[in-house]
Amino acid sequence: MNQVLPSFEALLKLAKQDPEALERLRQEHVNSAIESAPEAYRQRLAGLQFQIDGVRRTTNNPMASCIGISKMMHESLNTLKSFIDDSERSADLTQMEAATVLAFPS
Repeated sequence: MNQVLPSFEALLKLAKQDPEALERLRQEHVNSAIESAPEAYRQRLAGLQFQIDGVRRTTNNPMASCIGISKMMHESLNTLKSFIDDSERSADLTQMEAATVLAFPS
């Protein structure tokens, strides 16, 4: 993805004067990012963008959208953390079960 965003001031002006053009620009950048990703990730990224767009459509204002999308991100991170924690616990248990106990003379 080698597209360059306009300056903040230009984006702000676009938001005030032509919100549809700003939305088209956003969609172009999103599509470009998905298309530039490795093919193995594109379907998942498109699905994730579909979920994000759903949150944006079902909320009343931009702040509610931001909070909803942030909540999705935190839930995903918590799921990943739980998976990693469970994997580490399983690895620890496997190592303990496979350990050989040595007897030392007293």
